[in-house]
Amino acid sequence: MTMEEKMGGSNREDEALDRFPVGMRVLAVDDDPICLKVLGTLLLKCQYQVTTTNQAISALKMLRENRNRYDLVISDVNMPDMDGFKLLELVGLEMDLPVI
Repeated sequence: MTMEEKMGGSNREDEALDRFPVGMRVLAVDDDPICLKVLGTLLLKCQYQVTTTNQAISALKMLRENRNRYDLVISDVNMPDMDGFKLLELVGLEMDLPVI
């Protein structure tokens, strides 16, 4: 018996709640190629389906072409073509999709 079990801590139900939702479809947006690569790698390790782009305008085009393709958008704030806040505003106005 582990110390957690003796203390009435974690059980299988708690462990299941702590896991990432497998298969979540994420659009990652960042103009920095290193940050984009790191973020994409981390998301893949969480068993997410990841699409990456280095331009907010491209991300918006992809979202407009197929709104149901993504569950979540993760965006940088400072990008040369459009900042992340503007992307958040446009996504919020046009579709019901969480943006981080």
